[in-house]
Amino acid sequence: MYSSSFVNHEARRDEVRKHKRACTTIQHHSVSLLLAQPNNNDDNRPNEPLASKARRALLASSAAALTYNAIILGPTLGLFTPPGYKRISPIQFIAALGDRDASSGNGADSWGLWSTDPGPRGLRLRDYEKIKSSTSSSGGETVRAPPWLNEKDFFLDENAIIMPQPEFPLPAGKYLVTGGRMVTTGLTIEPSGQWKLDSGKLYDVTHLPCRAARYRPNSEGGSPLTVQKSDFPVVPGAVMPKVPGTDKQDYAVLFIV
Repeated sequence: MYSSSFVNHEARRDEVRKHKRACTTIQHHSVSLLLAQPNNNDDNRPNEPLASKARRALLASSAAALTYNAIILGPTLGLFTPPGYKRISPIQFIAALGDRDASSGNGADSWGLWSTDPGPRGLRLRDYEKIKSSTSSSGGETVRAPPWLNEKDFFLDENAIIMPQPEFPLPAGKYLVTGGRMVTTGLTIEPSGQWKLDSGKLYDVTHLPCRAARYRPNSEGGSPLTVQKSDFPVVPGAVMPKVPGTDKQDYAVLFIV
């Protein structure tokens, strides 16, 4: 069924070039994840050795290449697109809850969907602080908050960037998901909230560098202002830090390809 890919080389090259352009966001996201430099925390390590910076840069470039090969070139060449699925571009992101060692379960009606990468649309903590300190009577230009910002229910990524909320709930259906590592498989979401992977476990299709957690202020009055910048960045696969005065819920991030 893939014989045309060997005949029409020029068409295939055009397809690859198109998806190289489409993967710009993914590569940027992978680099920012492992380099961990949204600049929220750069001032905390001014004396970082050059060798340490080089190691981070190497990890970032390697992660970007692996993510590109697994998510973009794989589907383009027909390697990870089984019958019955239609590849999407750009990729989408699932915010999932569940036992990392499970291959099925309930509760998918509390899962969310980012139809576009939330990272580039996110709000850095320093910009949030400017928003809070800006007033119309300050004599200067008022810093406007993005329309999606909800201080009573906010998401942070591994670099302490405030992200737009995913859309809830994740629609029922059949998805082809991956964590950008070794496993790409089908995920079935039932209207009842039941979910099932065709193979592997939830951990296998979790993109480890992408960390995400939901924070809701409690009686102690937490907010994005109480985020401890020294707790970030978060290493791949680690639990997200607590934010004083909030209740936290960690989410696994899955790529829909």
